[in-house]
Amino acid sequence: MISIMPQWKRNLIVLWITQVLSLMGFNFVLPFLPYYIQELGVREAESLRMWTGIIASAPALSFAVVSPFWGIAADRWGKKLMILRAMIAGGVIMMLYAFCTTVQAVATLRVIQGLFTGTIAASTTMVAAGTPRNKLSYALGFLSSSNYIGTSLGPLVGGVFAESFGFRTTFISGGIILFIGAVIVIMYVEELKEEGSEVTLASPENGKNGVEPFLLRNLLHRSFLTLFFLLFILRIARNIANPFIALYIQDIRGTMEGAPSLMGIISAGSGLLTALAGVTLVRLGDSRPRERLLKNLFLLSAVTALPMGFTGSVLGFSFFFLVSSYFMGGIEPIIQSSMSVIAPANRKGIVFGVQTTIGSLGWFVAPLLGSYVSIHFGIHEVFLALSIVLFLSWGASEYLFRRFPQSAEEALSQVGKKCIH
Repeated sequence: MISIMPQWKRNLIVLWITQVLSLMGFNFVLPFLPYYIQELGVREAESLRMWTGIIASAPALSFAVVSPFWGIAADRWGKKLMILRAMIAGGVIMMLYAFCTTVQAVATLRVIQGLFTGTIAASTTMVAAGTPRNKLSYALGFLSSSNYIGTSLGPLVGGVFAESFGFRTTFISGGIILFIGAVIVIMYVEELKEEGSEVTLASPENGKNGVEPFLLRNLLHRSFLTLFFLLFILRIARNIANPFIALYIQDIRGTMEGAPSLMGIISAGSGLLTALAGVTLVRLGDSRPRERLLKNLFLLSAVTALPMGFTGSVLGFSFFFLVSSYFMGGIEPIIQSSMSVIAPANRKGIVFGVQTTIGSLGWFVAPLLGSYVSIHFGIHEVFLALSIVLFLSWGASEYLFRRFPQSAEEALSQVGKKCIH
């Protein structure tokens, strides 16, 4: 059946499968790093929280620096090559974690991971470039579901695996899963001629490839700036509390025994509901105003996240965490589809590269902020901070979309005019 599908849909399905494997490999043990660094000798509460924040943030800054360059490379040398680069590098780095003997070594590998990985950004760029515009929200939402299914299966299986065989063996197994995904990409993914806007950037003033003028002139358009800003706040919200869930569960239960398995179950539930959002809520973006949908999802996420830090039980925390994860799961794919609609076809790589940099900066800030809150106020207050950030995101979206009301088509028209004049 897959052989008679259009090529863009075949690529989407194959990339969905490889992203499940990729995120499963990465999350086979990474959510349990707070437990792993305790095995490496970091046990004092304040140091543990500090290193949890540092390790969670470490890849984000290096990823933010290199993402635009990987985006340019994708436009110039091909998006399939970028997917392979990210998956193979990820497999090697995952295996190297197994040989760490200090927390500093783990932090160093996390920085290196940020320099060379990025399977989500690479796959998203390829799908966005080759998918018909009227299918973008569907395609990106469907692809995003693979990310969360992978992040569900990884901790679910990895938690049991880590308790049975140890963290080091689990790291090596995660690397093998990433290599399997790379082989599938080599065999079945085909680079497509990009679809979308017919705008060309090769005007005389743009020079040979138009990258610099596009960066300087068109990415400063208010439509891009609004979406970039909302993505930045969203990434803070998504990552301010996640690194501390493992410690929060350990704190509630009073022991680390059995915590990896329980953490895996909660992560699996969150991933599955976020994936469900990618194929339900996100599809509304193809038929309804994306601006209104984004505002509603920010508000619902904030309201359902508020009780998390006040429940005092694993069951109560899990319920509100899962519901909030569902609503948050629809936000990023809608932002991505909005960007893809207004990005010229031959510059989607750099657009998604810059988007990844901005999102990574939010990812970098979030765990450090969460670490500060957990040290000075407590683990429970980290989840209150999560809700506050989501309420701020909702307020920002209300203000920005009211201040700069604009449909995707109007934005596309204005960006196109700037590109060719």
